[in-house]
Amino acid sequence: MRYWYVSINNSYKHRGSNVRSIQMKHEHSIVELTDEATPKEIDNCKLVYLGRGWWNDKHIQINYNNYVGRK
Repeated sequence: MRYWYVSINNSYKHRGSNVRSIQMKHEHSIVELTDEATPKEIDNCKLVYLGRGWWNDKHIQINYNNYVGRK
């Protein structure tokens, strides 16, 4: 299982083997981690939690679409 986040300020830095992928978009980045982000990472990178699971899971897609819809 993976933890999915959106980085609002598009400045997520790799922190080692816990980062599975980062998909850079124009206004945000989609970050896939193997464990939960630390509070410091959440604050520094302005991470928004999307959910735990696989990218195609319905709850993650709903949370992502809700985030994108707010912009």
